[in-house]
Amino acid sequence: MVIPKTIPGLRVATILLAGYVFLWVSLEGDLRRVGLLGVWSTVVMTFYLIQRFLGGRQVSLRVWLVTTSVVGLIIGAGSVLLTLFFMVLKTGIHAHGPEFIPAEISWVWSQLPWWSLTGLVGGLGIGLVTAAIASMRVAHH
Repeated sequence: MVIPKTIPGLRVATILLAGYVFLWVSLEGDLRRVGLLGVWSTVVMTFYLIQRFLGGRQVSLRVWLVTTSVVGLIIGAGSVLLTLFFMVLKTGIHAHGPEFIPAEISWVWSQLPWWSLTGLVGGLGIGLVTAAIASMRVAHH
């Protein structure tokens, strides 16, 4: 498996994320919007790290599957942690009281194991699907 040197669409995703951040800052706190920001930011940052440190490398199937699984785990766990960070940040920016109720903060925190597991399994699934697609391309040539 070859990890692409540049991840298609990453620049566009980053520009759209920057626009969303400007919109998000001006709006009142909302769990869905902050969750979107947490997940989107985590994915973009993780893909930049992959591109920077792994881009262009050829790896074995085993390394590919471990890598996609770990990336999924990082995205799952990182999404929860960044969402919590943005919840705190939003409350600090708008100094008129908490933007999120304790039940919302508690709920997001309780999602850490589930989002981590989902990310891990999703990453493994993506790794398996992309490996199967790559092996079919090789078989046709």
